[in-house]
Amino acid sequence: MSYKTLEVELENGHVRPAGPETLPARARALLTLLDSNLRPVAQTCAELAGRWRDLERLAPEEANAFADDLDNARAKLTSPKPAWD
Repeated sequence: MSYKTLEVELENGHVRPAGPETLPARARALLTLLDSNLRPVAQTCAELAGRWRDLERLAPEEANAFADDLDNARAKLTSPKPAWD
């Protein structure tokens, strides 16, 4: 099962809970949409390893550009100062 969470507004309690909970007449809330038709997110390392072959990958030139961006960003980082300085 896959899911997506959205922020929603409740007005006059038009969103109904699936359980015994009650809802306020007006509120802001988070709504999680469940979709049992989508492939579930890997929960363990073994599940991820089993799906690794099917995961999307960057083209070699995109991967190289991404690696270059990371190298450039690392080069621009300053060393952290110790707290006692």
